[in-house]
Amino acid sequence: MNYSSLVLDIEGTVCPISFVKETLFPYFVAKVPEIVQYSESQSDVVRDLLSQFNIPDKAALSAHILGLVAADKKDPILKQLQGYVWAEGYGSGEIKAPVYPDAIDMIKRHPNVYIYSSGSVNAQKLLFGHVAGKDGASVDINPEIKGYFDINTSGAKVDASSYASILKDIGMADHPEQVLFLSDNPRELDAAKQVGIVTGLAIRPGNAPVPNVDDYTSYTDYTNL
Repeated sequence: MNYSSLVLDIEGTVCPISFVKETLFPYFVAKVPEIVQYSESQSDVVRDLLSQFNIPDKAALSAHILGLVAADKKDPILKQLQGYVWAEGYGSGEIKAPVYPDAIDMIKRHPNVYIYSSGSVNAQKLLFGHVAGKDGASVDINPEIKGYFDINTSGAKVDASSYASILKDIGMADHPEQVLFLSDNPRELDAAKQVGIVTGLAIRPGNAPVPNVDDYTSYTDYTNL
């Protein structure tokens, strides 16, 4: 079926789930102690984000932030801080996103592609603005993407109301059956199904096994989408 719109998760769906755990998170974790210790010399944005944690003691603040990362908490302030730190990594060329080639092709050929990730919209744009190209250089595919959603704009990814909000935002509230949502997380797919969106389970190397995998339409690549 040709879908009018595609809504795509990122980690485990359009790029390896290991990218976040083995590249982005370690990069951020390595920067946290320095950022907190020398917070006075950081940008206004970073200082403001750090202040929102309401932890004046620097050692305690650093431990708190690192604890949120270790527990994989979807904390909005944390996500914004991560996005800022990752921006510096992308800008310096230290970080490039290993988006799957078939995912890049799918995004380029489909006219209405949207991203929905727990990572901030800014972090999403950074990732798609610094995709590892075939020659090793960074490639910007943001112009191929029509819109972005995160937990701040739309709510938690396991809540059906979040998908209802997205349908409204992309003008597809009356035609959810024409929207395909791809994710490696069955709970997210189940939430999207509740509002009538068609779903697809991403099966990629490194993804966690899904016990009831036969309950979902699975995709090992996106060549035919």
